[in-house]
Amino acid sequence: MNGAADTTPFLGDYDGSRRNNFTALRIAFAWLVLFGHSFPITGHGELNPLRDFFEKSTWIGEIAVSGFFAISGFLVAASFVRRGLVDYCISRVLRIYPALIVCVCLTVLVLGSWLTTLDRSAYFSDPRTWNYFWNTTALFPMSFRLPGVFDSLPRQGVNGSLWTLPVEVSCYLLLMVVGATGLLRWRTLANLTAVALVLFSLSYFGDIPLVGRIEKWAQPCVYFLLGVTFYINRTSVPLSLPLAIVAGALAYAALGEPWFAYVFPPAFVYLIFFAAYRSPFIDLDRWLGDPSYGIYIYAWPVQQVIANFFPEQGPYFNTGLATIVVVSLALLSWHFLEKPALGLKRRWLKTSPEG
Repeated sequence: MNGAADTTPFLGDYDGSRRNNFTALRIAFAWLVLFGHSFPITGHGELNPLRDFFEKSTWIGEIAVSGFFAISGFLVAASFVRRGLVDYCISRVLRIYPALIVCVCLTVLVLGSWLTTLDRSAYFSDPRTWNYFWNTTALFPMSFRLPGVFDSLPRQGVNGSLWTLPVEVSCYLLLMVVGATGLLRWRTLANLTAVALVLFSLSYFGDIPLVGRIEKWAQPCVYFLLGVTFYINRTSVPLSLPLAIVAGALAYAALGEPWFAYVFPPAFVYLIFFAAYRSPFIDLDRWLGDPSYGIYIYAWPVQQVIANFFPEQGPYFNTGLATIVVVSLALLSWHFLEKPALGLKRRWLKTSPEG
């Protein structure tokens, strides 16, 4: 950290610091996805109270997912630069797959077999049931339907939130390829590559390896790239309150404007890192852990179950009950699965934990 009290700190001054609010931000983003989904899941999408505020430029779930990707890009770029290729790959696998595999298996074997309107034999003989297990790879676009499950609900998908995981894994793979060339250590070349990638994607996103397969993937990829770019330029990014106010004003002004896509993302990402390092520190890791991933992957199926058994109830009931159930599941997932899985990496590579 800078020694002078009147010196504005830079993002790079916090390199390696664990006094940050990334866990709190991720939990908040995960819950906002839950809250946002409660409206379409209960068939009340038009009643979302934040819809008018965002002037149809975006919605709360999209903002939350974008925040996830910006934080992810920043942290995994730091992981690669500080720890190298092997640690990076093991960390990513242990962070994504144990919880995902358990979630998919519970969805198919417990939730699906319990709630399907088909005979159990018909359910388990249907190819769609077994195709759903491909979701455990997070390498292909996700399957969202199980035979006879939630067919009568406003949204029939068993877990609509999983669509982002192949995007994230693809971003990890692309960053791994780029990082293996050493490009992340050369700031000028890395910045030129990032600019070239953005310009190229404006017209030819589908031609970008790994991430260009589906047009919907473009937005989270942009935020992931912004996170990586902020890390690369961390020594030149001041974290000051006046700049945060300007960023907030720009983000608000961009809502509903044709230039939203060019102004809102960098302004929003700046606010994320300001909040992570300059707002009062909340040490959630110490007394709660990091249930954000569990909240994200379990929220949709739990909300669907609630909508199935309480079809007359609206989004706020769905949000409240789902929050209790999902946070409980997420805490179990973190303490008994995700954290022990990350502990394997620490034993294998003799490193400190990293999310």
